[in-house]
Amino acid sequence: MIATMSRILNKLLGLDVALWLCLLLAGGSVALAFVGAENAGAFMGRAECQAGTLVLAVGLAVSGIRAIRRRRFDSALMHLGCACVMSGWLVGQHALRTTSAEHPATGAMAMIDGDKMDTLWAGARLDKPAGKLPFAVRLEKFTVEYYDQGPVREYRSRITILEPDKEPRVENVRVNHPAYVHGYHIYQMSWGESADRFGRPVVYTVLQFIRDPGLPVVYTGFVVLLVGTLWFAARFFARPKGGAA
Repeated sequence: MIATMSRILNKLLGLDVALWLCLLLAGGSVALAFVGAENAGAFMGRAECQAGTLVLAVGLAVSGIRAIRRRRFDSALMHLGCACVMSGWLVGQHALRTTSAEHPATGAMAMIDGDKMDTLWAGARLDKPAGKLPFAVRLEKFTVEYYDQGPVREYRSRITILEPDKEPRVENVRVNHPAYVHGYHIYQMSWGESADRFGRPVVYTVLQFIRDPGLPVVYTGFVVLLVGTLWFAARFFARPKGGAA
């Protein structure tokens, strides 16, 4: 019985199955790229897709452990790195499924200089409350910088984070340079021009808030995967011609 199960496991975790899975996942990624980010996210958020990802992550973890026993540490790192990336994504998806008004996972704020908020908003017009943050944000100054020829070079928001029983701290949020507060990444999402209630022109900034507890696991997985890939490449190019790996 044990021998039969071992043969089945070897077959399922063998190279042939791995190659077909890689081709299938690559084809699926290309297909999802054509349907748009929103539709792709909705598809991957389905329970069956997440269950399949969980099964694949477990299979990769088992393969990594088997590789350690065979002293193939480069292969082990690649398998375990992939398993970490998938596991971190699943943790993030769980946070989205369990989001609530008391503990929102995502949302945004549209603010002008001087505004102070602790509520996140959703919807195309940011008119639907998404939940309340455990801290408040005050926009000190929103700045747009232009090139000499006219196009926008950079826009950034200077904000003050107000947490209970803590000293206020100032953060500068720019595109691709988010702030991290109380489990939330604060991103510079967009900006625009409007008018206040008196009809005066104002410039507003839109800050996006994302709580993803699986992100550290994903980053760890990428590092482990990179180390394993480099190790494998070093072994491959270092082996003598005609010799065994």
